[in-house]
Amino acid sequence: MNNKIGELRPSQFITTFGPGSIVDLPDYSVIMGGIDKWDTFDVSKSRTIEENRLKKKLGIQQIKAIPINESKEFGTLPAYRFPEYHVCPKCRKIGKYRGREFVEEEGVLYCKNPDAEGEPCNKIKTHPVRFIVTCKKGHINDFPWGVYVHKKGKYDPKSCKLYLQDKGETGSLKDLVVYCKTCNQERSVSEAFSNNKILGKCSGRRPWLRDFENNCEHDKELLLRGASNIYFSSIESSIVIPKALEQEGIEDFIKEHIDLSDDELLDNRPMFDFMMKRIPDINRLGLDKVWNIVQKLRDETNSSNDLDLKTPEYHALLTEHHNYEEIDFETEPEVVPERFKEYISDLVRVKRLKEVMVLKGFTRIHPLPDLTARLSGETDDSNEDNQSGTAKVELAPLSATPQLFLPGVETYGEGIFLTVNQEKLQAWENDHKTYEAGMVAAHIAMYEERKVPVNEIPPFPGLRYVLLHTLSHALIREFTMHSGYSSSALKERIYSDPEKGMAGILIYTATVDSEGSLGGLVELGKKDKFEAILARTLSAAQYCSGDPQCAEKDVYELKDVNGAACHSCMLAAETSCEKSNRYLDRSLLVNTVANHQREFFIIE
Repeated sequence: MNNKIGELRPSQFITTFGPGSIVDLPDYSVIMGGIDKWDTFDVSKSRTIEENRLKKKLGIQQIKAIPINESKEFGTLPAYRFPEYHVCPKCRKIGKYRGREFVEEEGVLYCKNPDAEGEPCNKIKTHPVRFIVTCKKGHINDFPWGVYVHKKGKYDPKSCKLYLQDKGETGSLKDLVVYCKTCNQERSVSEAFSNNKILGKCSGRRPWLRDFENNCEHDKELLLRGASNIYFSSIESSIVIPKALEQEGIEDFIKEHIDLSDDELLDNRPMFDFMMKRIPDINRLGLDKVWNIVQKLRDETNSSNDLDLKTPEYHALLTEHHNYEEIDFETEPEVVPERFKEYISDLVRVKRLKEVMVLKGFTRIHPLPDLTARLSGETDDSNEDNQSGTAKVELAPLSATPQLFLPGVETYGEGIFLTVNQEKLQAWENDHKTYEAGMVAAHIAMYEERKVPVNEIPPFPGLRYVLLHTLSHALIREFTMHSGYSSSALKERIYSDPEKGMAGILIYTATVDSEGSLGGLVELGKKDKFEAILARTLSAAQYCSGDPQCAEKDVYELKDVNGAACHSCMLAAETSCEKSNRYLDRSLLVNTVANHQREFFIIE
């Protein structure tokens, strides 16, 4: 690797600045390279994160931690200068570092334009242009300045001298004009914003992979270099849960000692025999017997569509109340306060937990329509690849060719888990079918407004999900007041599935590269403290400083599938919410000033 040009935290790489993202540096900006561009030795020596459930769901062999160079003299993650076009702040000349007027010294581009009006530029530091072009498939390229200003005329890169002039009359994009001094041609940048057809079809360039993808059918779209919609990371996460301390049966024993995802080994009987002979405990069972069992288990694994990450977590949080040595999972059941036994079935203090987050791709312009649904384990990812059509959003790859690993990070922390009484919840759901139908209509309308095809619209998560999600946000706001953690430090996982009997909430905090936590959150899970917390939570949810307007929002007027919910009462930090602050309605939680009489908790 070359000398480092900047530093990123591992969590930043996974969430914000992964492959394909643009990072602004003091003197220029770069685009982060794909994982296939990483140094192979750096990858090999990087720590492997063990989480078999995530590896199975993502179809990979390894989850690798972000490579780190302890000496800090050299970078471990490749990055390439992007955009290549720079502009001089003095003479407004546009050019690349290969141009005659722009020279590079120690990585910085300087303008030495002899043709500048007035006094020639004398080593003026340039900066990257503000505009780039991209498409819905994730391709990205420099804005075609020369072709754009000449329209259908001839553009000669060698002789044409381009300038980006700012007339400064109104401060709008109409004042920003591309000008060719050689051909005396000019054109406002605002035209490209108003009509994408002007820019033509996408070139298919993937600078983070150093290649082009042929036959892209999407139109180019003009974006600002620092726009928030230029990069949406797609992350899969799971809470690491322990296996049983003692495996029973030969099949479980074999699963522990043989990797059923190793196709090369399991497709080659001679190689299998050669390798297994070296494992005394396997060899002792008999290679023929083990081979037959392995093939059976492999067939069952391949035929299984159970990629649900949340169901095992839900049951582990309820049943695995043990302290595991060398495993970051420790739970302790707590007595439910008598006052809320009618509503809450289980209360669990999660003293230790570990979350693994894996970056699997990214999108541009729009996030995946069902991204949060997949994060919640509600939909299948099988239709994610090979999508086509202008209305669909595609996941851009992290590498030019499939890799056996994906980058990930581990976070450690604590939490509080609770479940809602199933019998009371089912009765409440049956009483409010009409309201649920209204929310379903609002859900569909939201996606249709974004021109998502009907067959691409994810299923409505259910009225119980809206209730659980609202309760989670209300609790997060109250926990923030007493735990010592900020609201952005707390996260949620909602377990909602009527068919599987799931109705739970896990509110937790997790920190990268930190063993353990402060203990302030799990302490609030004790019976007496939680009783007071929940009472204050429900009481606070009755009123909002935005009332009566907030409380009067009803499903039949919804545009964002939120009912009585706003920044003053229910919305949380985007890093905390798994549904992008959607599907919230405190009128389902408690009675509000609007008195809709659809609340789950009856406060005396």
